[in-house]
Amino acid sequence: MRRRDLLLATGLVVPGAFAASTTSSAERPPRPVGIAMVGLGGYGRLVMERTRGLPQIVVTGLVSGDERRAATIAHEYGIPADAVYGYDNFDRLAQDDRIDAVHICLPVGLHAQFAERALKAGKHVICEKPLAASSAEARRLARLAVERGRVLMPAYRAWFSAHVQEVRRRVVEATHGHLVAIDAHKGFRMELPAGNWRFDPKLAGGGCLYDIGVYSVQLCRWLGGGVPTRVSAMTGHDPSRPHAIEDHVAFTFEFQNGAIATGSASWRHRLQNRLHVATRDSWMSLDPATPAIGERLTIGLERPNRTEELGLPVTDQLPRMYQHFADCITARATPQLTAEDAIDDLRVMEAIYASAEQRRAVSVI
Repeated sequence: MRRRDLLLATGLVVPGAFAASTTSSAERPPRPVGIAMVGLGGYGRLVMERTRGLPQIVVTGLVSGDERRAATIAHEYGIPADAVYGYDNFDRLAQDDRIDAVHICLPVGLHAQFAERALKAGKHVICEKPLAASSAEARRLARLAVERGRVLMPAYRAWFSAHVQEVRRRVVEATHGHLVAIDAHKGFRMELPAGNWRFDPKLAGGGCLYDIGVYSVQLCRWLGGGVPTRVSAMTGHDPSRPHAIEDHVAFTFEFQNGAIATGSASWRHRLQNRLHVATRDSWMSLDPATPAIGERLTIGLERPNRTEELGLPVTDQLPRMYQHFADCITARATPQLTAEDAIDDLRVMEAIYASAEQRRAVSVI
């Protein structure tokens, strides 16, 4: 059992404790943590918009290969021109005291390179999933972060979902009996042009598994108690696409506690985003499971037999994630998501690929 899970199970940490890490106005640092957005594509812009106005953390710099786009966004957010950088002069961030951290929103194949450069520049790092293209790269980043005394946090926004945490609390505490099975699926029809970076193995790292399947892997790990002992998987490829990147993957995990998880990721079908958890005396369904906002949780219970929808407050995960990251930088909170979590996800995804290639169940290395 992971340290975080052990603390939760023993009651030393309250599940969903991320909400408690938000500091009061009297305790906030003299100035908010300054962060530079690295990559100004659609998701980077979404993060900036959804976290605008947070008291603990503010975007103070931009890094982009598109000067015109960067200048437009800088003007919109009031960011000085001398706080806008390109990928070629990225290392100059080391001399910019306005920037304490970076958020990397680049293609996966570039994550490790720019996370390493940021850490060497003395900046804290929050990085989109997965943290790197391989577990070996992620381990190197983790060691470097320790050496430099900097926070390295994967941007796993789903961890900050009150609905996910409620399901996890009930599983960890065995509220409805022991865990039996997990079923997690995420997918949509990929209609991007063939030249999109997601179809380039060097930039994408993997196919739909790396793009959206990491959500299914995370949910299974968080609820199953850690890394599975055995993995079985199959992948599918669209022959009309260049390169051999999978556009559909299905997997089965076996956990040490006896629970079995099934999951998938796909670029082939209509939008699907769901989680189903079975315990001895209940089932719990999140549908949608991991949107940035708008989850719905339904629970089926026995004695008497009934179905209930939990009316949890609708909350935005991105501000909570950013607030926690800022609190970790200012030593007001212990990171609940670490590079170790990202390494575990990559180890599991590498086992999925190995199982699909070898056409047999494999252990996670």
